[in-house]
Order: sequence, then C-alpha cells, then structure tokens
Amino acid sequence: MFYEKKLSANQLRALQDIHSKKLFSVHRELRFFLYIGILLIITGAGLTIKQYFANIGDIAIISALTLCFMAAFVYCFIKGNTFSTDEVASPNIAFDYILFFGCAFFSMDIAYIETQFHPLGDSWQNYLLISSGLFMLLAYRFDNRLVLSLALSTLATWFGFTLSEYHLAFEKYYREYAIMYGITVLLLGGLLYRLDIKKHFFDIYLNFAVHFLCIALLSGVVQYKIFSLYFPTLVLACTALVFYSVKVRKFLYMLYAVIYGFIGISIVIMDHIHGTFFFFTYFIITSLVVIGLIFMISRKFKENE
Repeated sequence: MFYEKKLSANQLRALQDIHSKKLFSVHRELRFFLYIGILLIITGAGLTIKQYFANIGDIAIISALTLCFMAAFVYCFIKGNTFSTDEVASPNIAFDYILFFGCAFFSMDIAYIETQFHPLGDSWQNYLLISSGLFMLLAYRFDNRLVLSLALSTLATWFGFTLSEYHLAFEKYYREYAIMYGITVLLLGGLLYRLDIKKHFFDIYLNFAVHFLCIALLSGVVQYKIFSLYFPTLVLACTALVFYSVKVRKFLYMLYAVIYGFIGISIVIMDHIHGTFFFFTYFIITSLVVIGLIFMISRKFKENE
C-alpha cells in the first residue's frame, strides 16, 4: 500500500524561503560572538585580578577562580555526550566555549597560586605540562578542537620555558628545538590517527606541525640562505604539503605550501638582487603571480568538490 506524503503549507513556505535565501543560518556568527564573549570575560577577569588583587585578597581570588572552572567542568560532564573515538557533536552551541572557559580559568587559577605562593619553586614549568595533559584529556573526552589547540599551545609554551633554562643552548639551537616540537606533534597526531582515536583531530596536529616546522626552516634559510639543509628541507616540506593537499582535497595545505615556498625562494633570490628598483619590481611581479596562482588553484579545488 502506498501512502501519499505532502508538505504542509508552513513546511513549503520554509523550504521556499531557504531556497530563495530569505532564511539563512547564523550558526557561524553565533559561535564567533560566543568566542569573542568568552575571550572578553577571560580578559576582564585577568585585568581585574592584576589591578585589584591586593584589595580583593588571595583567598577570594583563588576561591572565585576555582569555583568558575569547577562549575564549567561539572556542567560539561553532566551535559556532555558519551565518549566515543569517533566525532561527537556538541550538545549545544555554547558547550565548547563553556569548556574553553573552564580551561582558561583553571590556567588563571594555578598561575595565580604559583605567582603568589610558589609551591613548585624552580619547577613551576610543570604546571604547564600538567595543564597541557589535562586540556588534552578534556579535548578528547568532549571532542573539542578549541581545547585541543589550547593543549598543544600550552605544550609548546612548556617546551620553550623548559629549554630557556639552558639559555646558551636555547639561543644556539632554537630552530632545532622548534623542528623537534613540530615532529613530535606530527608523530603524536599520526599515531592517534592510526589508532582510530578522533581521526578528525589530525588536522589540528598537522597545522601546528606545519607552522612550527616551516617557520623554523625559514629562519634557517634567512641565516644560511641556500648553503644549508634548511632550504632543500623547506622545498621538500612544501612539496609534501602539495601532494597531501591534492590527496585529501583540502586547499588550506596547498595555500601553506605556496606561501611558505614563495617566502623561502624569495629569501634566496633577494640575496642576489641589488638595487631598490629591482627589489620592488621583483616583489610586485612575483606577488601578483602568486596571488593569481592561489586564485586558480582555489577554483580548481572548488570545481572538483
């Protein structure tokens, strides 16, 4: 037996409005304003503590910060969906930002405690490592890319502060340390991807790795030009990004390859350009060529979607 299904008048009007773009989604705009709002709250709290901590008192500040991040974490554990190694949608639009809010206030809380009382003394950097580990666990538990980015940023900060204790070595080998960090992040992301644990997080790891590696390699090209392994390694990295971009059909990595490759090649060529006229002529012409190339490639990607 066949049943005839018809749209109601309201449903038909709604579909027509969507088709004619009278109705459109403001989901991205709402997320943007939520993010800005959370940042303003965090900034305001930090400035208030910095300016009035003597009047407010340590106990009041620590209690307020602890209450804020504990409330945020409790809310997330109550409202959050069941853990899964696959991608899980947030229960509501504000959920991800409440978790980020909790992580930020946790960081402010332990930073204030360490600043005022120095419980870890010279080992205060371990707070960053502990925070990074906590943020990573929360990111995987609640499928939150924003908190994962915070975890990797905190890990990078711990890495830098720890190495800066050895001042002379850090000044001499900072590029190698940045490359080491980038490779570590890439390997960690690749391992979790291979284990089928939140495979969609791999882009976060790859973005961190790409920027740390390419900026470190560019720094080497600036100092040593073409007479080192930095330049061929940069070319190899950009080539790998091109192939990966084509394979996964993501234009962003092609954009990275073009921009970092262009900067690296320009640094080498500039070493052989003399005169202001030739300098500006080179940059005007090559910049226009690169912009045109990016535009053409982006159109190709859109055509093949």
